[in-house]
Amino acid sequence: MVAVPGFAIESIFGCVPAQTTDNYTVTAALAGAEKARGIIEATGFPVRRSAAPGTTVLDLMLPAAQQAMNGVDPCEIGGVVAVSFSAPDRFPALAAQLQQALKLPTHVAALDLGLACSGYPYGLMVAGQLAAATGRRVLLLDGDVQSAHVDVDDVNTLAVMSDAATATLIAPGGAGARFAFFTQGAQGDVLRCPAKGCIRMNGFGVFRFVATEVTAFLKGFLAETAGVPDFFVPHQANMYMVRQLAKSLGLESRLLTSGPKFANPGSCSVPLTLAAGGFPSAANGKVDLNVFIAAFGAGLSAVAAELPISSAIRRGVVEI
Repeated sequence: MVAVPGFAIESIFGCVPAQTTDNYTVTAALAGAEKARGIIEATGFPVRRSAAPGTTVLDLMLPAAQQAMNGVDPCEIGGVVAVSFSAPDRFPALAAQLQQALKLPTHVAALDLGLACSGYPYGLMVAGQLAAATGRRVLLLDGDVQSAHVDVDDVNTLAVMSDAATATLIAPGGAGARFAFFTQGAQGDVLRCPAKGCIRMNGFGVFRFVATEVTAFLKGFLAETAGVPDFFVPHQANMYMVRQLAKSLGLESRLLTSGPKFANPGSCSVPLTLAAGGFPSAANGKVDLNVFIAAFGAGLSAVAAELPISSAIRRGVVEI
């Protein structure tokens, strides 16, 4: 377990395309009504958000960042960390393009991370370290336009992968977070997006990885933490998988989801879930919450984090 003290989350905002695609209509046209019903029942994703052709992840990140920074002097930002596998250019870095677009000062550190499903906790760790080291706020941007990388004839990915981006504003000071990591590169072909090609997923292979190795990894992490978390926010891979995982961990009553509304937008599904709604009444009026986040998938990899977070942080989701 890795402890990263000295940072706190101030705000989390998401940005999603306004266009909602009905998964039943699309999959039924490709594979028939029975297959379409089976896919939607298995995934729990009746709809997904689809960016208009030509929309880039930068276009989705900017509105989220502007909301997260509302009321903050850009000169107070000391870093930009961008998590994405779908940046429009190999270089310049997506983070550098965001620095320019947001009119941030030239002293900011700007770097990209390309980890797909497990990216958000990694980005949170790096951004937290940067905030603690510089004494300045750091913007963590996470998102993907996955629809540009999906085979439109592959119903197994078409009905799952959606488009979204999030911005997390991180301030120096605070309790920080604790992280743990699991990497199984030998199984990388289970979920892969080649440089010239589309996302390919062995759904059973992903499910087996989560049901066995990820579950064991997360149980080990929980055994080392301080009590039962207030909320459990996992990557929204699909709703059946997520609910089975929560059941295996004994956290069904503490599970937060956004998949039925936004499907699986990749690594930003964790912060999008945090941004999308208020913490339910299970918080019992608590302000300081202990949130357990878990990301898993491409790599194959998994990350767990114990994250103190205030229920009063600014958050929300905008549409474009």
